[in-house]
Amino acid sequence: MKNTVDTEGIILVQVRKSRLEIEGRRKKLSVSDDILVQKIMDKIAADHLVFNTEKERTRYYNSITHDILWYCANKEESDEIISRLKSGDQKFTKKFFYGTNHNDCNISRFRSKILSMIKQTYKVDVSVEEFGNILYIYLWNKGTWSVLDKYSCKSSFFCWLEDVSKHEVIKNLEEMNIINVSREPTNGNKRLLGKSIKPEVWEYIISDIMPDGLYKDVLMLTLVERKSEKDILSALHLVDAEQWHCIQKRAENDLKDRIIRSGSSYAELVLRDKSAKIVEVSDEYISEFAKWQEDKGDISPLADMLGVNLSKGELQQKVVDFLYQFPEKLKWSDEDRLIWTLRFIEGVAPVEVAGRLGRNRSWLDNRYSKLNKRFNKAIQDWWRNYAK
Repeated sequence: MKNTVDTEGIILVQVRKSRLEIEGRRKKLSVSDDILVQKIMDKIAADHLVFNTEKERTRYYNSITHDILWYCANKEESDEIISRLKSGDQKFTKKFFYGTNHNDCNISRFRSKILSMIKQTYKVDVSVEEFGNILYIYLWNKGTWSVLDKYSCKSSFFCWLEDVSKHEVIKNLEEMNIINVSREPTNGNKRLLGKSIKPEVWEYIISDIMPDGLYKDVLMLTLVERKSEKDILSALHLVDAEQWHCIQKRAENDLKDRIIRSGSSYAELVLRDKSAKIVEVSDEYISEFAKWQEDKGDISPLADMLGVNLSKGELQQKVVDFLYQFPEKLKWSDEDRLIWTLRFIEGVAPVEVAGRLGRNRSWLDNRYSKLNKRFNKAIQDWWRNYAK
């Protein structure tokens, strides 16, 4: 009993010290000292730890006292804010998202820091109103405010919200093409340019970076020799096309990973961001391919072929993959395929494409115009035939 009393006395001292720290930072903590001591004692009993020294025991008491009191303070603060937002308190909501007084309960305490960072990093000015609009729409989430349910009270509510706000505002600015965010290259955010790169370039890279084995053979067959699927299945003694596609994907991921980890200039030559914007007409193609046919209620040919109920991002990637593959059916020369792929899909500047081919700009523009007309006719023929 005496040990319990002694422990409670030690904890009570720590509770009072932590309370002063919390209230000194202008946070409320309405829970009484007795209840806080009991919470901490329950935690000590549940952990049931054994200590070698009194110093270890004291450090443990200090740690859990700090954690429990700050959790209670954070929860008290966040509960009040979240309940007022979810209740539809318009006056509070307006002040919270657009207020400018740092002493009030609003996002101005971290907003100026994020706006300054965006200004310095991306040379872009974002207004207080635009910042508030982006964050409000995200947190509101069609009236559910479900994002707020993810707050765990492990840090202060405003520290958590600052990280959420920074991520969401930058994401929106990037999606609107206002800023371009540089990220460390990974397998997940990079893709191979594939057959838009000349076979001899791929042969040099693959020979240099890939060890002998199945993956190297697969890459040589697809990117260098440009074999048909039928010939590849035969060469690898496979009968299942789905199995072949799995092997091909793993081989390409292995190649990407080796290129990224090598730190060589190969990455700039043959890798692009997955999030890179497709040329303007791509959205038109996507919407045309994916829409429901009004007269029949059927899914359009490409959506039927690629899969239904896809998200916009998934469908866009499927369409891009389709656009890479389709010119192979047209029996174009390697140069024509490269021109059309770089200009139409990759959106590479015409001057850069002309330089890569050793041609002048006017020749390239003329050739690209002709290829576009041939592609449009071919895709319309394909559409009519597939839709029958």
